[in-house]
Amino acid sequence: MPKAAVSVYTTLRSRLGFSRRELEGSTVGDLIDALCALKEPEIRKILLDEAGKVRGHFVLTLNSEMLDNAAARGVKISDGDILHIFPPVSGG
Repeated sequence: MPKAAVSVYTTLRSRLGFSRRELEGSTVGDLIDALCALKEPEIRKILLDEAGKVRGHFVLTLNSEMLDNAAARGVKISDGDILHIFPPVSGG
């Protein structure tokens, strides 16, 4: 099974206690599930909606390519990929 790095920021980083972790999975969905499993149910409630999709205010990138949150779970990963989960951003 491929291994990919998952980088998290702000709230997820403080709740998980790390900013990057290598996880195994065949898809982005596998990586997200593995990340959530590290600290259930807290991370799942923060990151996912009731349907199990990444909440719309998070931004996902895989190897610097932005992903559509609704379709992200099915995106295939390869060894060495990097998934970034960016928190909501606001400003003015």
